[in-house]
Amino acid sequence: MGGITIEELGMKFVDACMKLYWGPCWYPVLFAIGLIATLIWGRKKSSMIFIGCSAVLFLTVYNPVVVKYIIAKLGFDKEYYRFIWLLPVIPGVAYYGVKAVCLFPKRWMKAAAAAVLLGIFVLFGNPLDRVVNNFAFAENIYKVPDELIQVCGIIHENQNNPEQMARVVFDGTLNNKVRQYDASMRLIISRNSSIYRAGSTVTGVYDENSDGYKRQKALLDVVDYQLYDDMEAFKKALQETRTEFVVVSKNEELQKVLEENDCERIGETASYNIFRFVG
Repeated sequence: MGGITIEELGMKFVDACMKLYWGPCWYPVLFAIGLIATLIWGRKKSSMIFIGCSAVLFLTVYNPVVVKYIIAKLGFDKEYYRFIWLLPVIPGVAYYGVKAVCLFPKRWMKAAAAAVLLGIFVLFGNPLDRVVNNFAFAENIYKVPDELIQVCGIIHENQNNPEQMARVVFDGTLNNKVRQYDASMRLIISRNSSIYRAGSTVTGVYDENSDGYKRQKALLDVVDYQLYDDMEAFKKALQETRTEFVVVSKNEELQKVLEENDCERIGETASYNIFRFVG
């Protein structure tokens, strides 16, 4: 998770993951206050569920001893960050916030309490401008760039067999976004290979001598890194993966290289060129 490992931190690994995940946000503290209040004053099933859930988590995946000696042995340490999401901090804080407001008998008191709580959440939480840079509203109802929709449309118009999944090499600017828009696209470059080629070890250790990774790397070298030293390996990778289309950001040199290596340009958008592989 974020470059920190159990091997380096041992018993401190869980604490380091929590700090990395939550940063300066105080929501876990507010959640803990709610749990304590439940133990002291509340016995309703609706609130006791947070006690049971939290107890199980802190006895298992948030227990430093269990994580160090069991999770690591089971090989889950590379995916450990996913366990952080299990603690119901956000719904818990929302629940306890509503319960706190409802304690007041009059409407104006409830309104004042809600305003105070909202101020606390903003002050001690993570306002949007702290966690998102260059925020922009989605361009369409699919929550993907408009150009991706245009690219997929061009591909479907040029498929030899529209009933089959289109086998496409997308560059890194679109590859991960396609999955949330068009399920009929067969992505040739895998997410894990892409982030491993970029230097991340979160996905685990790849066998760099395996044929599968060599194909992925040959494709990534050209479409993402514009490395043209071994175009024969690139063409071979396209053939072995039965790639039909290649989509890359506009780049005159890259366009020329692709056209010289059996890729025929069949369309474009403002930022992307779409090629059919005819090799």
